[in-house]
Amino acid sequence: MSDLSRAWTIDNLRRAWQWIRSNPDRAYKGYFRQLYSVYASADEALLDNLRNRLNRRVFVPSNAGKVFFPKPSGILRPYTLLAIEDQIVYQAMANVVAERLLPHVRSRYNKQVFGHLYAGSSSGWFYRKWSDGYKVFNTAAEEAFKNGYTWTASFDLTAFYDSIDHNVLRHMLGEIGLDEDFKIRLTDFLAQWTATSTQIYHNHGIPQGPLSSGLIAEVVLKHFDSQRLSGFDVKYFRYVDDIRLFAKKEEHLRHALVALDRISKDVGLFPQSGKIHIHLVKDIADELKSVSNPIEPVLSTPATDQNALRKRIVELTKRDFKVTNPTRFKFLLAKASPSTTLMDRLWRIYEHAPHYYLQVAGHLSKFDEIPVRHANRLIVEIEKQELYPAIRAAFIQACVGRLPSGAIPKAKTVLKKLWQPKVAQADMSDALWRWLCYEKHLTNRQMSYGFKSQLSPWLQMRLHFGMQWDDISTHQRSTWLNHTMRSQHADVALSAAWLCGMYEITPEKPTKDINPLAKLMLKEFGLMRRGDSSVCGIRLAILEMTDHDIPIRWKKFFGKSYKRAEAQITTCKGYFKTNPTSWVNAIDVFNDLWLDALYRHDTTLGAYTLGNIGGVLKSTRLKTDYPAISKLANQLHEKRLESDLSHAEVKATKTPTKPIKFDWLKIGARILLKGAQELHGKKY
Repeated sequence: MSDLSRAWTIDNLRRAWQWIRSNPDRAYKGYFRQLYSVYASADEALLDNLRNRLNRRVFVPSNAGKVFFPKPSGILRPYTLLAIEDQIVYQAMANVVAERLLPHVRSRYNKQVFGHLYAGSSSGWFYRKWSDGYKVFNTAAEEAFKNGYTWTASFDLTAFYDSIDHNVLRHMLGEIGLDEDFKIRLTDFLAQWTATSTQIYHNHGIPQGPLSSGLIAEVVLKHFDSQRLSGFDVKYFRYVDDIRLFAKKEEHLRHALVALDRISKDVGLFPQSGKIHIHLVKDIADELKSVSNPIEPVLSTPATDQNALRKRIVELTKRDFKVTNPTRFKFLLAKASPSTTLMDRLWRIYEHAPHYYLQVAGHLSKFDEIPVRHANRLIVEIEKQELYPAIRAAFIQACVGRLPSGAIPKAKTVLKKLWQPKVAQADMSDALWRWLCYEKHLTNRQMSYGFKSQLSPWLQMRLHFGMQWDDISTHQRSTWLNHTMRSQHADVALSAAWLCGMYEITPEKPTKDINPLAKLMLKEFGLMRRGDSSVCGIRLAILEMTDHDIPIRWKKFFGKSYKRAEAQITTCKGYFKTNPTSWVNAIDVFNDLWLDALYRHDTTLGAYTLGNIGGVLKSTRLKTDYPAISKLANQLHEKRLESDLSHAEVKATKTPTKPIKFDWLKIGARILLKGAQELHGKKY
């Protein structure tokens, strides 16, 4: 079997999709979270369609979206937003590369190499846990220091991801045994995904952001690991592209650095000479940027002392509001409760170092309502920040639903002027759209423009999920979604088709111009019937979530509410793979519809009011006649009350609500199965 054939097997595509969903990088997933749930609603049909196109070689990658973040130096870091099918294809190819690379690098794992460690094909995650690798990296450095390797230097590569030459990458892929067709196809895709917004195509670079890129980078970095640096005694440790050297003598270190410089030139990469600093280590703890060594005393108790935590943050920023240890500062700030005095300090830090904008925005987002003076300051900062759109995007996002009423008029004046989606960076337009829609500050014409104009596909996809669909007329919903279902870009069309399913919007005729992938989604919702009309979305959803096919005649059971129930459980199926908290809330709604239908069929149970599921949960007759269904309704409803999408605290215990963990889905699926089996036993 060729390497491409191996990449395009349905099992490998499923594995790629699973690893994308389990990606621990919240930042990247945040750009696609709703889209992942959409895709998961019909993923088997969509993956099979993708496999078919890949094997027929008719798959065409999309142009990637780009956003740019400010670095501490003031220059920009590019971030690549791939279409969902491109993410799956890239990951599927990375899976094949990972298996070929592993025998060449496994012996160096947690000895010389500590980052982007492949977890293996049977793991639920693509990489081993990053924090474990980083901890071992620090431990290895500490051990070297204790053993007399007291001279050190870092060797960083300039714009490493952006600089990888595709010819070099193909050469390295060949060294680990990958065939030519695979190598060419991968670098062809990379050329598409690394192109600029003006579609200038490069023959170098891999996209920053996607999970797969870390593993592809390891193929080139392996070249550094396998070379003999010098004839001297030098310890070599690498965490991603950060190489740290330790030696007993300065002379030995210089020989090793020259060797690394030669190796980098051999593969067309360039060291950051300004960051190479040879020095004698006096305190290894100060040398290593670790958040776990030593342990912070303020975090050593079960309940964090917020006053002590704020004092510790002040200590880290005492000298002219400059951060002395960025890693520890970010870690501690993430644990801090919202504080107006701490917010005053964060603004001072931001004035000197605007690259801490994410920390400023993150702390503002912790307030239920941002204090007036900070809200006014936030609006001013948004207005005057013209250099970095990413900062505006983060600050605008922090505004959504949190501004005090007195600050909203001024915010409307400032933010409305920034709405220029054709020219603005996409993430800023996305944040603006969400705020303007939330505040109902867009005209009907402006909203229509958002869906009908030629905006970047990623932004147009996001507009679907920032829109307040319940605030507009049924006719407008149908018109705009029917239009975007016909988009040539799958992410846009899939989002529209999913919303059509949610709002039970019938596709307008003729349907032949609807995006083919949108048709698959519509079929999953029962809004388009091509082929076997007996396919039941509820039956398929329960099968996928429980691994059991229960032949219930759901159409007869639900009657007039069947379409709504089918749409709801199709949504549940998507959340089942991506968001346990949303799944629990969504399945509770499905259970409401289920009980409504059950009470219509079995009038001995009494009366039922749709939406009042809590009113029958203690019903003795329901518990007696339908114990499994009663348990399903009760346990899911109670679990919903524990989720942070429902309430701020658990009513019974007065403890804060939390996201539902993935592990609980096994329990939820088992309860769902028992309920379905019980209904089937009643001859429905």
